[in-house]
Amino acid sequence: MHLDLPLLLRVTLYSSVALLICLVLRRALRAWLGAISAYALWAAVPLAVLAACMPRPPIATALPKMPALVAMPLTLQGNEHVWAGQLLAIWLSGAVSIAVALWWRQRKFVRSLGVLHVLDGGVWAATHDVGLPVSLGIWRPRIVLPMDFDTRYTAAERSLILAHERLHLHRGDLYANLLAALLLCIGWCNPLMHLAWRAFRLDQELACDADVLTRYPGKRRSYATAMLKTQCGAAWMPTTCHWNAPHALTQRVAALLGPAVDVPRARWNLRLVVVLAVMVSGACWAFQPAQLQGRHVPGNALDFHTMQPPKYPPDAVAAGLAGFVELQIAVSPTGMPEHIAIVRSTPAGVFDQSVLDTARHCRFTPALENGKAIASEVRVPVRFELDPPDVAPAPADMDADTDAAGMQRTAAQSERVASCVSAGCAPRGTSR
Repeated sequence: MHLDLPLLLRVTLYSSVALLICLVLRRALRAWLGAISAYALWAAVPLAVLAACMPRPPIATALPKMPALVAMPLTLQGNEHVWAGQLLAIWLSGAVSIAVALWWRQRKFVRSLGVLHVLDGGVWAATHDVGLPVSLGIWRPRIVLPMDFDTRYTAAERSLILAHERLHLHRGDLYANLLAALLLCIGWCNPLMHLAWRAFRLDQELACDADVLTRYPGKRRSYATAMLKTQCGAAWMPTTCHWNAPHALTQRVAALLGPAVDVPRARWNLRLVVVLAVMVSGACWAFQPAQLQGRHVPGNALDFHTMQPPKYPPDAVAAGLAGFVELQIAVSPTGMPEHIAIVRSTPAGVFDQSVLDTARHCRFTPALENGKAIASEVRVPVRFELDPPDVAPAPADMDADTDAAGMQRTAAQSERVASCVSAGCAPRGTSR
């Protein structure tokens, strides 16, 4: 796998489909299957990106063994590569800019906490309260509490808050946020990615709330009171889990009023949504075209000895023109040419009809795979070259008949056509 424009477009398309599915179904799934299942649906987005990057199993292709080959490089259109490179440069600069901005916001937030004091059990106390409590840290995950944590909250509220933050660490939500930030950098030019990022973070908190209340079913009032006592931070940080994230307080408190989902049903619902996410990514993976993988098979897709050379056009002989035509021929398992296309012709249009007329009557030896004839494609170059002129001087006393005979011999020699050489053949074949 390498970075190219088609890959980037495929990633954008597949991720957009997954994002639309998540944005449309998240509220319905939350009401029907619970907040935990709605949060699990977001797994379809990275799975869709992974499906876009993973090619399908290659289709077996036949590469018939040809006679001595001479490479003929194909001319590439420079303009296409220029604008494709420019688009990739713009995308890369935007991705780097978003990554730097997210890193700067995270670093600024951590610095705003001031000096951190170690408490116990992976819990730290911050000097300044800027939207605490919070769980943060990729290499060293930890829970950061405000200095007045013991006096601001009751014992029941403190246990609920710590259970919430520890659940974030246990479920690996910090790493999920890091993955979401990475996807945001990759899809920075996709408006759906920015919209889905906030929705994902809200669903993450709602799922954590639902999981905590499943373990403490009689603590809804204390849980809501603890939310109302917490000061909101300035914004969501890329790789943190805020106890009281901005713009989410109303929805989180409202979710506490809904009916709780029992544990056995929640587990089945979670499995159902995971299967749905895998199906979405699998559909994206199956949608992309398979890659061709060449391998040699016995047989010769084209027998040059049975191919009659085309006639040299009389106009080209009179004008002293030499030329070159390259054909791409689709050969059926019976050896008949199914489709003939002109890949390149120099001079354009001079020798095309002569070569096409000859190629339509050619018979090919089909390629074999496991002893069975298969369809294949082959590129056939044809050169037209005039014989060098005779340099021997004619006698001064040569009569008109002798001159006429010499001209006939020259014309006869010019009618000889360059055989269909094998230089530059680039055979390709597809099993059927």
